[in-house]
Amino acid sequence: MRNTTILFFFILVFSCINIKCKKTNTTVPDNPFGLPNATQTGAKIFAYLKNGMPQIAKQGIYTMGGGVDNDTLGVTGSAGDNTYFERITINIRGGIQESTYQVDNPAPGFRTIWISTNKDCFGVGNVQNVYSTTGKVVLTKIDKVNKIISGTFNCKIPIPNCDTLNITEGRFDIKYY
Repeated sequence: MRNTTILFFFILVFSCINIKCKKTNTTVPDNPFGLPNATQTGAKIFAYLKNGMPQIAKQGIYTMGGGVDNDTLGVTGSAGDNTYFERITINIRGGIQESTYQVDNPAPGFRTIWISTNKDCFGVGNVQNVYSTTGKVVLTKIDKVNKIISGTFNCKIPIPNCDTLNITEGRFDIKYY
């Protein structure tokens, strides 16, 4: 009986150690859409859903960027495919802080999101800027010391002669210089 108890105890301890030592994946996506998680570490992320389709900017100086200059924040990302140019820009001026900003003015101003594109709607080679009519930007981190800006966004951008772009689940986490 004593040997059985010792054996049982040994198996129990070994099992607990073995379970504890196994590595588990603790990174759970914050969305079911295949986008990178929304982070606040300067992870070089600019991604969103465009009419439900994932758009993820590749890391590079020509595909994403941003920064804070005095009281103006700008973030831009390009995730278009190879058939046309497409860049989304977020611009917030005046009193920037970690907060939620409504974007509901289609004209350039203090809080805007716009798309620059040469999509077929404008004719070949013609790049145009089209502003969102409604939207929201949530600035989750503005770190001027470590130069990191992070946040989330969504908006609707009506493109003349085309459908309205519905931009959802947007996220950015950019280290600027």
